[in-house]
Amino acid sequence: MVRDAASVTRGLVLPPLRSAVEELHPDLALLCGHHFGWCDPQGRPTGTEDAGKLLRARVAFLAAAATGTEPATVVPGAVAVELLHNFSLLHDDIMDADERRRGRATAWAAFGVPQAVLGGDALTALALRQLTPVGGEAGRAAVTMLVDTLHEMIRGQAADLALDKIPVDEVTYRHYFDATYKTTALLGAAAAIGALLGGASGALAGLLHRAAGGVGLAWQIANDVEDIWGDPAATGKQAFSDLRLGKKTLPVIAALRSGTDAGERLAVLMRQTGTSASEEELRMQADLIEAAGGRRHAEELSARHLRDSLDGLARSLPPTTARDELTALFGLIVTRGR
Repeated sequence: MVRDAASVTRGLVLPPLRSAVEELHPDLALLCGHHFGWCDPQGRPTGTEDAGKLLRARVAFLAAAATGTEPATVVPGAVAVELLHNFSLLHDDIMDADERRRGRATAWAAFGVPQAVLGGDALTALALRQLTPVGGEAGRAAVTMLVDTLHEMIRGQAADLALDKIPVDEVTYRHYFDATYKTTALLGAAAAIGALLGGASGALAGLLHRAAGGVGLAWQIANDVEDIWGDPAATGKQAFSDLRLGKKTLPVIAALRSGTDAGERLAVLMRQTGTSASEEELRMQADLIEAAGGRRHAEELSARHLRDSLDGLARSLPPTTARDELTALFGLIVTRGR
């Protein structure tokens, strides 16, 4: 497992993932098969096994391996977290009006909003069905963790939508951190569920949950920075995509609350342009954010959360190859080669 976590994860997760999707109504199985990259919207096989990076499944397997458990023991948990992750992607694409994901049409763009909403709901049900047969104290704890995580993800998404409506001179870090639960909760749950199904104590699972959740927060902040200053050719996203939507990401909030002249000018500009900023105005916003210290503060905060998470991991687990690989994976999640 540890020698080649990525390929082993795909071998363990993809067969039950496909089997779960095939249980759905044929129309939903087609939609989800397209979303996962297994077929085109007409149902023609693509000949690929593209279901994303399966990072959350890898975290679950490595968390279990670090506690001395074989990966096959936690397959239901690994599949469950990937299904729940993809539920969130289906619904996020609708709310963000994104028409492309992983180089193909998003589910709502190809099949319509009602079907895509139902597809996301179906993946949530499938996620829970993976864990209910596990039984025992570990199975019950894993189901509880998954349900609590779903609640946190939905609450975080609601906070993210609310964040869009908060005036630039009233937004706080608390508003931002509440919204990050939509992305951080599931990474924490992946580590905890892997540990629980591997027989770890609730206390150890809690420590791993906090460590992985901290990595998720570090990733979110790093992603905010990348959205503004990253190379579109490398990120695969349009330059300034969050700024175009008036998103109040961490660098933006740091700049707005900096008490600097640049921060005040940014607030004025954002109020004036809203979601209709020109390319020149978007570049001006990026320059003002950097001049106000928003970029530096965000990069430092992301690095600190990653460092604290890795320190927590080192304190929680004995030194093993699995722990080393989980540490490396956490670093990769945040940096993604930057």
